[in-house]
Amino acid sequence: MAETASGISVGHWLRQHPQLVRIDLELSLCYVLDCSRAHLLGHADSILSIGQLKQLQDWTDQLHAGIPFAYLCGKQEFWGLELAVDASVLIPRPDTETVVEQALACLPNQSQVAANGVRPRLLDLGTGSGAIALALATERKDVEIHACDISAPSLALARANSEALQLPVHFHHSDWFDSIDGRFDIVVANPPYIDPADPHLAALHAEPSHALIAQERGLADLRKICCDAARHLHLHGWLVLEHGYDQGAAVRALLAANGFSAPQTRRDLGGNERVSWGQKGAHDAQLTHG
Repeated sequence: MAETASGISVGHWLRQHPQLVRIDLELSLCYVLDCSRAHLLGHADSILSIGQLKQLQDWTDQLHAGIPFAYLCGKQEFWGLELAVDASVLIPRPDTETVVEQALACLPNQSQVAANGVRPRLLDLGTGSGAIALALATERKDVEIHACDISAPSLALARANSEALQLPVHFHHSDWFDSIDGRFDIVVANPPYIDPADPHLAALHAEPSHALIAQERGLADLRKICCDAARHLHLHGWLVLEHGYDQGAAVRALLAANGFSAPQTRRDLGGNERVSWGQKGAHDAQLTHG
């Protein structure tokens, strides 16, 4: 039996919610109607059914409450991959693709790897949904990729994404390096880096605070990773870190203080300093723990 028509068109429904982000509304419609945005925009006069309108109302109520659309539909695109997400993980952002770009730049090229005969090893700290690790796995199948997280639900989700995408990653339940063995050629991380007093946190209330907030004005976890990374890296290995838009100088200083040579910073899509990195020197770093 056909669903009862509501008498409300797609275009009319969109105009009823001017206070919400337009792309969230369009994506909600695409999900409920099972169509592309191109089809949606070309059929603004299509009439919604009562059932569709009810689901859309439920979603707009949650959007008004600050629940991100990615949590409503359970998925988010990153590096061209469709990842499952839920409230146990941060929603992957386009700016984090800068970490992927820099990690790829630090890796030896595939011909060098083939000539050497040894697969490089890479570790993604605090992997969350697995976004960074899986993006790298799509690009470099010759790299042995490991990922860890302290959150068991996050790890379960990352493993599910790995299996769904058929991208092999070695997962570990670990608080940063605590349960990690061996050394790596690259360590990457997008750790918590938001100051607990940052007013922007209110807009992120639906996302897990443990993955967002760090003490010491957002630098506590970045400091710990910089202090501990050298002993988990091979000679001349790289440490690549995402950080806040105003933390570039502080992170470069942390890298230098822990024996990483020539720290540099890369800007994100918005032109903000977002990713800093350095290379382990010729001798094991003289670690600082202050």
